[in-house]
Amino acid sequence: MSKFLAAAFAFVAIVLILVSAAPAPPQLLDAQTAIQKIIDAYNRIPGPSVVHPWEVARVIDPNTFVAHF
Repeated sequence: MSKFLAAAFAFVAIVLILVSAAPAPPQLLDAQTAIQKIIDAYNRIPGPSVVHPWEVARVIDPNTFVAHF
């Protein structure tokens, strides 16, 4: 039984090594194609875009900050 188990582990290890050594297909994109893919993915999201009102950025002092929930 232990020989069978050792052979099974060896087979699985060899298969995993061979699968991880296989080269992945190259998918390098130029900048314009990458930007276009991002825009296309964004346009597939249904509904209107949410536009948040403009607000002034403030610096928060972490020593005096108190969260009020």
